[in-house]
Amino acid sequence: PGRAERVRSASRCPGRRAALPRSLLSGMSGSWLPALLLPALLAPRLAPGQPLLCAPCSADRTAQCPPVPPDCPEAARQPGCGCCQTCALGHGQPCGVYTARCRLGLRCHVPAGEPRPLSALIQGRGTCLPASEAGGMRTAEPADSTEPDDMPLESTEITQDQLLNYQLMFPMGQDKSIPWNAITAYENMKAKRISELKKWKEQGPCQKELYRALYKLANAQQRSGGEIYKFYLPNCNKNGFYHSKQCETSLDGEPAECWCVYPKSGRRIPGSPEIKGDPECQQYLNSQE
Repeated sequence: PGRAERVRSASRCPGRRAALPRSLLSGMSGSWLPALLLPALLAPRLAPGQPLLCAPCSADRTAQCPPVPPDCPEAARQPGCGCCQTCALGHGQPCGVYTARCRLGLRCHVPAGEPRPLSALIQGRGTCLPASEAGGMRTAEPADSTEPDDMPLESTEITQDQLLNYQLMFPMGQDKSIPWNAITAYENMKAKRISELKKWKEQGPCQKELYRALYKLANAQQRSGGEIYKFYLPNCNKNGFYHSKQCETSLDGEPAECWCVYPKSGRRIPGSPEIKGDPECQQYLNSQE
């Protein structure tokens, strides 16, 4: 079976609801899946407000967490679906998608003139600041904020595994973000975006595989009642081909399996490993040259 068919449904048990900030929805590590694609493919199959859930944190899992450093002034949950605590970021520290959260009362800001604010967050170029000091900075908005009609579509430059691990920094006590409320958040998608979806479907082999994989995931999600904790979606670049590093997506807090492929075909590179971590694919690409 192909990687796109590797969808594992977890046992039915209460999970942690994951809310998505609207500011994410103009685009979401590999190539970002166009945000306009999620509602078009998945929304018709899901009940309104039905998010995909993180696996619950069991006592066994939390018991394996390393301790927070004793000099840490404030702890915060790990990004994504992790169950452990990490040290929250302080005033002026860089923040973004893959960093810890900002401390209580701080938010992750990017400069107001930043042409691609989501990309800046992905690259960790935000800054933890209180709202009173943000000035001309753009803020990672709360989940109930209103998306402007003229929000640019950055999605073709954002990678799929970034989409599936996207975190915005909010004060302690607010739910962390994973992308699945994007399924319902774009129910009012504009007609112009439908035409863009059609163009997107006509692009490279990775994006076509991703389009098929999303339909399979939507069907599996519907059958399982939304409790899918591990699956694979192709990791595409902005030209529709494959990033050499491909990974499963894990919402159960466990490390995801990653492997290396040829960018043009998506086929596994012979001799490259499949590991829980970074397989360092560039060395295997170089060895094939």
